[in-house]
This record gives sequence, C-alpha cells and structure tokens, in this order.
Amino acid sequence: MKAERKVPNASQPETAKGHFLQGSNSDGDKAGDGQNGASDLVTASVEPAGRPLVYRTRWGAWFIITAGWAASLAGVLTRGGAVETFMLIVLSLLPVLSIVMPLLSTIGLSVIRVIPVAKIKDGDEAVVKLTLKRSSAVPFVWLAVHDGMTNASAAEKTPLDYRYIVMPLLRKEVEISYSVLAVRRGEHQFGQVRVTVGDWLGLTAIHRRLECPGTLIAVPALPEEMGRRAGRLHGAVAEQASGDSSAAYISDSGELSEITADKLLQQAGIGPDSRPYREGDSMRHINWRAAAKGRGMFTKQHMLEQPAEIIMITDTFSAAYSHDGRLFDAALGWMARGMERAAAEGCEVRLITGATEAEGAAKQDKKASSSHKGEKKRGSVSGEQKKALLERLAKLRLAKRAVSVDSLRTELGGLKPGGILHVYTADWKSGQSWTRLAAYAADHNCRVELHVVTKQSVLTYAMREQQRLLEQAGLLVNWLAYPERMNAQTQTVEGGGQHARVRS
Repeated sequence: MKAERKVPNASQPETAKGHFLQGSNSDGDKAGDGQNGASDLVTASVEPAGRPLVYRTRWGAWFIITAGWAASLAGVLTRGGAVETFMLIVLSLLPVLSIVMPLLSTIGLSVIRVIPVAKIKDGDEAVVKLTLKRSSAVPFVWLAVHDGMTNASAAEKTPLDYRYIVMPLLRKEVEISYSVLAVRRGEHQFGQVRVTVGDWLGLTAIHRRLECPGTLIAVPALPEEMGRRAGRLHGAVAEQASGDSSAAYISDSGELSEITADKLLQQAGIGPDSRPYREGDSMRHINWRAAAKGRGMFTKQHMLEQPAEIIMITDTFSAAYSHDGRLFDAALGWMARGMERAAAEGCEVRLITGATEAEGAAKQDKKASSSHKGEKKRGSVSGEQKKALLERLAKLRLAKRAVSVDSLRTELGGLKPGGILHVYTADWKSGQSWTRLAAYAADHNCRVELHVVTKQSVLTYAMREQQRLLEQAGLLVNWLAYPERMNAQTQTVEGGGQHARVRS
C-alpha cells in the first residue's frame, strides 16, 4: 500500500519545548498534545503502487459463519436440541466479539505526530513520535499503525514505511516512537497515518486514514569525519593534483589516515591564510619558504584580501551527475561546507542555482542577503541567513535542462570587484559554459573556482587534460571526493529501550 503524500500546513503549532506538533482525529479535527514513547515490531519496506491492504476482512469466513448460524437457528426452531442451542449461542457471540468491538474501538480514534527535531543534517538520525488515542477502552482488539514519509526533493518519490502492531487491551492511549537512520538530503513530507483495527480472531479489519501532515528538513552536509578532514584538505588535494602531473587524487572517504593528511597538507604548502600565486601578486606576500622547499608558489592572504562577495552556484542539470541523486547531494554538501566557511570569515554570500526556483524562496534569500549587506566584520554574518540558504539547498531538485550562462548572467547582475564565484558540479567534460562564465567574471575583476565532485579515486589523463585547459581559461579547478558513507540506505528502527507505552 502506497501512502498518499499530503502537503503540510504552513502554520504548525509548537510545544513549549519548540517541538513541532502535527495531528488530527478521524473526523479531521486537530488533536491535542503528544507524548513520548517507544515502539516495537518495526518493518521498513518499499511497496509498489496499487498493492492491496495487508489486513482485510475475511468475507469467506463470515459467509460460512452466517450459514452455520442460520442452520443452528433452524435446528433450534425445529428440534430444540442442546447442540443446536449451543452452536447458536457461540455463533451469535462472534459478531459481538469480531464486529461490534472493532467498530467501538474506531470511535474517537485520533493520532498525533511529534518530530522533536524538524531540521537535521544529511545522514543524521530523525526521531518520530506517534500518539494514538481512542475514546473508549475496548478490549479484544489489535491496532496496526502504518506511517511513512516521502522525499519530495528526490527524483523518485519512493515512500519509506513504518509499521507497528499492538494490543492495547483496556488502554485508551498508545505511544509509539521510531527512528529513521541515515536520512538523506531533502524535504521529507509525512502524509496520512493509516490505522487498522481488527479482532483477535482475525475475521474483521477496519481501516481508517487519519490526516496528519508533517515535514522533516534534511540540509546537505558531509559525513562528520570527512567534514573534519575536509577543512584541512579542501585546497590541498586540488593543488597537489594541479601542480604535479604524477600526483594521484586521494579519496577522503575514511581510508585516509591522519598522518597522510598532515603530510599532504604540508606538501601542498597552503593553509587557511594562503592561496595559489596569481599574476600581479606582490612579491612581499609570496611564501618563499614553501617555494624554497619545492612546494610551489603561494601567496599569503591577509584580511584585506578577503573577497568582497562570495557567490555560490550549483549545477542542477541531472545529466551532469549521471542522474545520480546522491552525487548531487555530495556536491551540495561541499557547497554547504563552503558557505559555513565563508560565513565564518564574514563574507557576503549569495546563492544561485542552475534551475528556476520558487519566487518566494528567491525573494526570501534576497531579503536575507540584503539585510546583511555592508557587514564585513569577521564572523558577523547572521546565522539566520545561513539557515535560509541551507534550507534552500535542502529543497533543490535535479532539473532536466542544462545550465544556461545567459540565465546565470541575469541572476548575477552586477558583480563586485574582487568577488569569487564558486561553481559546484560533477560534469568535468563540458567546460565551454564555465569558460564563458570565467570570461564574464574576469570583465568584472572577479574569478571563478570550479569544484568538481567525482567518485574516481585516481584522476585520469582526460581529467587532468581538461583541468589544464580550464586553468588556462582562468578557472581554478578543485577535485572533491564523494564520501562512501553517503551510500548508506535510509531505514527505520524501533525507538527506545521500551517497545511501546500504553496509558489508560
């Protein structure tokens, strides 16, 4: 059974602790506050559309029971024997146990969903808490809860399902808590919660769909271990590959030791206050010590040399990533890290995507960006602007059309002299559009840095040759690693030490 995706309400009530609260009852009205809880009997599966419900009423069995009841009634009326009377009483009690009680249990049935942390990072764990309430404590029934979420930012809208079965006995409230591991980047939407009420004999199953919209945002991010090392290797790997034709690209998927990282950083000769030498740099600012050791020409970067404006451009063309959504997520993770670094340095950050976005999101970003113009003090960029940019990245989707340089020029508008354009993509073969962008940036005294995400562990000859051509056109090429940990599959698990809690 495929869960229907519902658009969440724009205004959602919050609890005293800031937890987002969503819920409704079987009549469509909003429910009350949620409770904490745990869960049991977890099943995570992907089901094709149109599959029938797992639990259903056994109409064949009811037909046989009805026929037996009619035969017993006829026997009591004609013969009046003890056997016929006993069978009539037993078969008359079955509808009370298997029909009346499940129907009474559905009266006032409501559900509440609480998401303690509604905004997480890619790869983190999300906790979802469900509270199921009913108006009367009816025994001899079981409840099957089916919840699920769909990533609206992914190319394939495949739902992730969670199921739980409980027998509440004389309890009116059931609390369920489950966790979603390795949540991927995107806007995850929760729709209806499907509850099935059945009898202990398995003869009747009554289905109810309870409206309970909700949203979980997973912003792009790199794995924790890789993000820590990437802060030291972000430029070192690129410069090592650029300066030495025999240098192999080293993947940072967890196989690189700390000793190797330190050695590579020292060989590159750069740090947070250094950059590669460019023609026209003052001779006083050249790192002569690194040059004497054969590490290349690097220029010491002072506070006055910090770029006036940082422009982040993401390529959303699906073919550029070979239609691989996780490769696109990795590119956005590297971009998110670049944004955090630029915000820490007090630079003005602008985000431009290669696809047409919603007008509201663009206006919101423009408003947030304009509110921080002129703030050049180091570390003075507000966290609200960074959160808005990361949320935009979380909602990005792959597009079917390629990035147009003309459209980028329109979105860029006037460039501030000394600004840097950071382009994140996985397409290193098509460099003509990026060379045109570099020429446009050079006319405004700006430069372009091309960040290419790749799954290759070693740069091929074609990749090095393309890098040489792009650098001759005025672009600085950085090769970024694809984290292998991003291949982890999203799954649901039971939450907490207790399986579930029931309250009277």
